Amino acid sequence: MRCGAVVVAAGRSQRMGANKTMMSLSGRPVILRVLDTLSASTEISEIILVTNADNLSEIEVLVDEVAYDESVELSLGGETRYESVRHGVESLSDDVDLVLIHDAARPLVALDLVRSVIAAGETTGAAIAATPVTDTIKLVESDDLITRTLDRRTLFAAQTPQVFRRDWLMDAYHKAQDRQEQVDFTDEAALLEWAGYGVRIVPGSDENIKLTRPFDITLAETILAQREQAST
Repeated sequence: MRCGAVVVAAGRSQRMGANKTMMSLSGRPVILRVLDTLSASTEISEIILVTNADNLSEIEVLVDEVAYDESVELSLGGETRYESVRHGVESLSDDVDLVLIHDAARPLVALDLVRSVIAAGETTGAAIAATPVTDTIKLVESDDLITRTLDRRTLFAAQTPQVFRRDWLMDAYHKAQDRQEQVDFTDEAALLEWAGYGVRIVPGSDENIKLTRPFDITLAETILAQREQAST
């Protein structure tokens, strides 16, 4: 199956206080670290990078300077993550039948994890990286009252990459549009689940962190330093 990737970089980075995809991470912009890894995967034939109008020109210059072997095209996102990803999926070549979706805010994703999720998606039709929850999770009502404690043995934290058959993904989009659903799908796995498709998990990585707050940059640089030390 021919796999295309959609990288989501259209957010406004409000909690970070700056455009995190353009921030330097140990001397290299976050977005390029993501593209470096995905372009190294021989399973991915093309990459659609979804950004917003404010960042379009700057990101375009960065991508052109690197000249990745794989086709990297830019697409403008929508008002929500859901809309942005859909724009990216619809921008892929017609012969792409397997879609990998990855958040630009996860620049430490390992190539082995990318390949594992692609392999699982090709076999099962829908697969995501996920890690077991280690904290005790409380279900809380609006008045801050705990209603119950969830069994963490059955809980997993979703990550990206997430890989889906394109026809399944488009069918789910059409179902949501036809029914005019107002559900807030926070990732495409939730959309596929809602549409009735089974989604498998692949063991994710604790290092595959999402850059959300300034401290995450410090943590990511520490992880990169440890990787560099381990490789020498």
